[in-house]
Amino acid sequence: MRKFFRVLIVLVLILAIITAAVYFYSQYTQTHYLIRFYQETSGKVSDNIRIAVVSDIHNREYGENNETLISDIRALKPDLILIPGDMVIREQDDYRPMLNLVSSLSGIAPCYGVLGNHESERIYYRDDQELPGKFRDAGLKLLRNATEEVRIGNDVIQLIGVEGSAHGFEAYGGREFMDKTVINPSAYSILMTHVPILFEPQLAGYDFDLGIAGHVHGGIVNLPFAGGLYSDEEGFFPRFTAGEYTLQNQQKLIVSAGLGDSKPFPPRINNMPELVVIDIDRY
Repeated sequence: MRKFFRVLIVLVLILAIITAAVYFYSQYTQTHYLIRFYQETSGKVSDNIRIAVVSDIHNREYGENNETLISDIRALKPDLILIPGDMVIREQDDYRPMLNLVSSLSGIAPCYGVLGNHESERIYYRDDQELPGKFRDAGLKLLRNATEEVRIGNDVIQLIGVEGSAHGFEAYGGREFMDKTVINPSAYSILMTHVPILFEPQLAGYDFDLGIAGHVHGGIVNLPFAGGLYSDEEGFFPRFTAGEYTLQNQQKLIVSAGLGDSKPFPPRINNMPELVVIDIDRY
């Protein structure tokens, strides 16, 4: 019996240590993030173009009034700031910190975004019909099945924003919009949507240069040698969690692990929040 109790005590101590480590790591990720850089090349640009991607922040603040995040983005000097959804949390009515963040970011560079599932649920299920207008007034140009060309120096970037959930591509008008969209062959085209699995099979067949998405929070738990553990759409060990992927027509897709969490559990483990920076250079 004594041997049994010794083993039990050791197991309890190990469990307590793991629990404490997860707790303190979770607390750390509430206030810290990584800046992750990606490099893309294209003959469609004549000079470096830098894009900051602020994804899935979910009403979180880094520093008072998000000053830490704003300061970091200002220092990075982006030409564009892209926001692929989930600025808010569906259950939280007060998202003024996010409106203030967008207002500050729009003073650094043009801001474009798409709705995430949390914004969509607030609009359609919580009757927050004013949400899109509030973000537009703050300086975010929402691309709701829409495209816009942005001139940066001598170059043209075509931004394409697609709405829809994993199972709502047709229902939200995504298929109809993409079939009608004319992609400028001389512009560098960026297709942005919130949910990454929309890229395969629905979006990968279209002729764009770079895809951007978020939503999956890096797979929540990042296992060594195995990657992200889970996403709602793909289940355990999903393909899309975070990082750069090559799609079926050789387009690149960058999925952000995001800057926040929509709920406190399950916590991120071995999976820091991240601010994504993409540099697009000529060959």
